[in-house]
Amino acid sequence: MFMRGLTREQSIFLKVARAYVGEERPDMSFRFSFDGVSQPVIGSGSRIVDVSFHNAERLFQKIFLEGNMGLGEGYSEGLIEVKDEDYKEFLCICVYATSPRILRQLSIFDMLVVVRARAGGYFTKPRQNATMDNHYSLSDWFDNDDDSNTFFHYWLDRDHRMYSCGKWDPETKTLEESETNKLALYAKRMGIDERSRGKTLLDLGCGWGGVLFFMAERFGIRAKGLTLSSAQHQYITQEIQRRQLQDLVTVELRNVHDMEGKYDYIISIGMLEHITDFDDLYEKTARALNPGGQALMHSIYSESWFYKADRWFLKYIFPYGACPNFSSNMRCFSKYFAVVEPKKMPYLSYPKTLDAWFANFCQAEPQIRELLRQSSKVKDVDFAVRTFKHYLAIASVSLTFSGFVGHTLVKEPRVHS
Repeated sequence: MFMRGLTREQSIFLKVARAYVGEERPDMSFRFSFDGVSQPVIGSGSRIVDVSFHNAERLFQKIFLEGNMGLGEGYSEGLIEVKDEDYKEFLCICVYATSPRILRQLSIFDMLVVVRARAGGYFTKPRQNATMDNHYSLSDWFDNDDDSNTFFHYWLDRDHRMYSCGKWDPETKTLEESETNKLALYAKRMGIDERSRGKTLLDLGCGWGGVLFFMAERFGIRAKGLTLSSAQHQYITQEIQRRQLQDLVTVELRNVHDMEGKYDYIISIGMLEHITDFDDLYEKTARALNPGGQALMHSIYSESWFYKADRWFLKYIFPYGACPNFSSNMRCFSKYFAVVEPKKMPYLSYPKTLDAWFANFCQAEPQIRELLRQSSKVKDVDFAVRTFKHYLAIASVSLTFSGFVGHTLVKEPRVHS
């Protein structure tokens, strides 16, 4: 039976919320309101999360029919009102809904509705090659690359401008520390130290140059970056001049599959999620290494055997992006390298990184809104800002429950130029 005055979807949501609080968060309470009608408080914890739903019947139909597409668009349209610091807590209920511990507390009919909603958020399709300009230069938003860089730098770490998972050890306190930890770890894994001065490194998908500048300034490495983002290319070019690293750092607008030259070290951080042809990339990486050279690849990995792409992420954040399957990726590495050594980042490193980005984004929201109003082609600033908030929050929650970040060291190529 449905709860009085509520639709089936709303009733199921409240059941899931009760189960979630009882199983996972007895320290919290949730107070939900559907179109101004408050529901009894769920839980007895001292921290109360207030969530208001507008146009609630349509909203929950979309959520249960379309999964994260309905949820994300509903939040971006302003149909879900919740404090920034509480949004992730609300999303935990939505993501946790399909866990076995929650499902077993529902009737078979309610269970089927929940599972359908979760499945509806994904679809299967082959990935395609696509320019990264759409996201990393925000070419749909900005005509000026400096404005795009300003947008990202409002919320990335201040020291390295890294747009990837940091390494959060128990004593790590800040986003900046976590990113420095990662770069130091990767230098150590590849054997880069004070004796490496003058050796060469290629960064595949180099972001805003954090790896390039770290390796050049700390170890005297001659580092080259490849990117498809005109904004990143412009920023790195300017930084090379500002830091007076013309003799050590270079950057090219080039597809990573078109890499040229030979290198002592090759690194890729957060780029494999955008790759289609791993065979081609790994074979070319193997051929591009000097004798005794080694490569390190960092990625979010999925343990699912099925290609699953979240429709909301594809539409609003990363066109054609998806996490590679860990096992098949390791087999692909092994075709081209005799030594394949995968390791994981410390537990919850990526959720902690995303939480730090989210906090920075919210803190800088007035400046971000002003940038979008004054310098972008964005027609609905509220929608755009909420879209990025949802992206950072839902990614944090999702990576808490599934997937992991790994860094794989490979060496001793089986193929040579």
